[in-house]
Amino acid sequence: MPVDPEILEPLVALFDDRDNVVTDLVDQRLASLGTEVVRSLHNRAERESDPVQKAAIVERARRLNATFRLDEFQDFINRSPAPLSLFEGGWFISSLFDWTLSRERYEALFYACLEAYQVEHSDMRTGVENIRILNHVFYRRLKFTLYDVQLKDPQHAFLSDALHSREGNPFVLAYIYLAICQSAGLSVELLCFPGGFVPAYVENGRILFYINIYRGGELFPQDRLEGFLKATGLQIDHSAFRRRDESSMLTLYLESLLYIHAGLKDEKKSALIERALDMLGPERFLAIDAPE
Repeated sequence: MPVDPEILEPLVALFDDRDNVVTDLVDQRLASLGTEVVRSLHNRAERESDPVQKAAIVERARRLNATFRLDEFQDFINRSPAPLSLFEGGWFISSLFDWTLSRERYEALFYACLEAYQVEHSDMRTGVENIRILNHVFYRRLKFTLYDVQLKDPQHAFLSDALHSREGNPFVLAYIYLAICQSAGLSVELLCFPGGFVPAYVENGRILFYINIYRGGELFPQDRLEGFLKATGLQIDHSAFRRRDESSMLTLYLESLLYIHAGLKDEKKSALIERALDMLGPERFLAIDAPE
């Protein structure tokens, strides 16, 4: 429920107070009102005509949202069995950076994509058949399109934006593709190596084929893996390969966001991403430096 204006308005009136003690007390009181205070502040900012006061309300809402979402993300990691849900993880990451995003909006965007595939899915089909159907739905019907291969544009980096526009960089499209696979029960793991990954379809513990998400979901066997790596410009020894469950995509996606925002010198967002990454553990996959 929205926060009672009789509680919220006196706190908003103190946003321009420069006394650190007052600021801390206001923050504590706002936090005690729960996550709904973020939406209430959003609504209050929409009604504010004074640009200075509006900016102060938005900044407070963003800080509170980051605190709530990071706590919830840690809770999600602690209580969830492996593999972690990419759908749920995507919600926490998306809402961490977009404080105006509602859970209802995120679910509607994701389930529109998932349901487009599920109506075609059948347990009576082979893995190859179901992945080919997913590829048809993902690339032809939903028209997901690859943009910003060099990872420089944050506009093509966020899940909620990509779910809406159906456009995204390699990591956000891979995340959405694998989240659909996981939610639909398609058995996909990640073959990770320094600098990247390739999704692999697994049956009875054995890799049957690999999926090139960036070329329309092209399927290829083990003997073409070396060619795939060369095409990406990577010379990787097989001893560096690590099989990981699909929830490693959470780490990979956050690493890609860190790469982009470090390149933009955005210290606030980079710090948030690093905190979220630390919650997932020490393992990292992208052995790359941020662009100059």
